[in-house]
Amino acid sequence: MGRWSWFMKRISIILVLICFSTNVVAEVIIMKCKFYRYKFESSKSGTTVYSANIKRDKKNFHKFCPAEVNDSNKHFLKSIEGVELIVSDYVATCKTAKSVLKNGVGTDSVSITDFKKLQRSSKYKWNGQPQTQKEKCKLEKI
Repeated sequence: MGRWSWFMKRISIILVLICFSTNVVAEVIIMKCKFYRYKFESSKSGTTVYSANIKRDKKNFHKFCPAEVNDSNKHFLKSIEGVELIVSDYVATCKTAKSVLKNGVGTDSVSITDFKKLQRSSKYKWNGQPQTQKEKCKLEKI
């Protein structure tokens, strides 16, 4: 009986360590705006922000403010330059020098997505023309 008890204690310790060492998402916020959904994921390993065009991507999110063209964004993005993403206090600020999309060219872009106030604003040039956007968004249940 002594060996069985020792074995069960070891198995219990291993199971407890496995359960508490897995990466668990601590917080997820999804907000729906006019044309896009934005997802904020925060865990012990850091914070990641995702976006998805409501019509084109449905709910297939890709990284917000990508630094490069990859498999998740190549269906709309041709090239991108001068990208900086700052995430602080539930606010994601994306700065982009130039992004070439399949439907046009954006330059000098600054986009601010606020997950607590549920709002977005951006200022940029689209095909050389200055543009601004400001919108209220809605919290979407997970």
